[in-house]
Amino acid sequence: MTGRDAGASRRLVPQGGEAGGLAVAAGALVVALLLPGILNTYYVRIITGIFLFGILASAWNLIGGYTGYPDFGGAAFIGIGAYTTGILMVRAHLPFPAALPAGCVLAATAAVAMGALLLRLRGHYFAIATLGFMLVLRQITSNLEITGGGSGMNLPPASDFKVFYYWMLAGLVLAVLAGFALPRTRAGYAIAAIRENQDAAQVLGIEPLPFKILAYAANAFLFAAAGGIYAYWLTFIDPPTVFNIDFTVQAVVMAIFGGPGTVLGPVAGAVILKSLDVTLTNVSLFLHNVFFGALVCALVIFAPRGLAELFQARPGRGRAEALGASIREALQENRV
Repeated sequence: MTGRDAGASRRLVPQGGEAGGLAVAAGALVVALLLPGILNTYYVRIITGIFLFGILASAWNLIGGYTGYPDFGGAAFIGIGAYTTGILMVRAHLPFPAALPAGCVLAATAAVAMGALLLRLRGHYFAIATLGFMLVLRQITSNLEITGGGSGMNLPPASDFKVFYYWMLAGLVLAVLAGFALPRTRAGYAIAAIRENQDAAQVLGIEPLPFKILAYAANAFLFAAAGGIYAYWLTFIDPPTVFNIDFTVQAVVMAIFGGPGTVLGPVAGAVILKSLDVTLTNVSLFLHNVFFGALVCALVIFAPRGLAELFQARPGRGRAEALGASIREALQENRV
């Protein structure tokens, strides 16, 4: 096993430092609960958007980080959550708190059904198949009368915009708790073994498919939760808006930037990158595109384990030294 493989293996078992990280997260949660009473509307909306991408990055981490399956069709479950919530609110006149869980359950059920087929694939085959699944759902939704077809659907507005802030915060807390709990269960250890070497896991008596479906369904549940809250926030949805691959791509980048296979890494990636996104967009759209393009390239080459690697305890190493070691290792592995 190489040094990089060993590092990946260590990230997939519970880390003592993560308990301290969750204590910090608990303090951050208390602050987050108080912010709407302190900040103006503009900043509350920005933070609500950050929470949205924190949910998506943490949800993708369950299948992409812990399980090692590059899912590029997560927007399929955003769409299922958004449209189920919208249909139940508009057609069945259900309140939002009742409509949202129905969308999450339907998305998880769809993930179980599709996962039984898609999760037999690996690598880029799986990535392409999930993308195709999302595009099929988008096309079907565009031609259904109950969804409003290509014209979209209007949802009833909420009486207070702050309600979306708290719903997104609740979704983020749920996503973080899922990321904390999964690797600490028997299923989590099986998923870790599957990620490292699926064939070896099978030799040890682990049947990969049920555990992969579990992670895929949990990922779908959280994506759908984000989609349902997002639909209610917008008060209008159409297929291009919710079945949008940009959501998945940003979730992937944020999870990798913060640290795949960690609890708080994807959340940190969402906070940092979305904050930079808003700042640079206000300064210059050109600088925004150049910066993020360069950032993704540098990330993949020099820090494939994300920022979380710098904050994990390393005997005798500071963070600057850890970053330097990561860069040297990347240069050596990518040397022609």
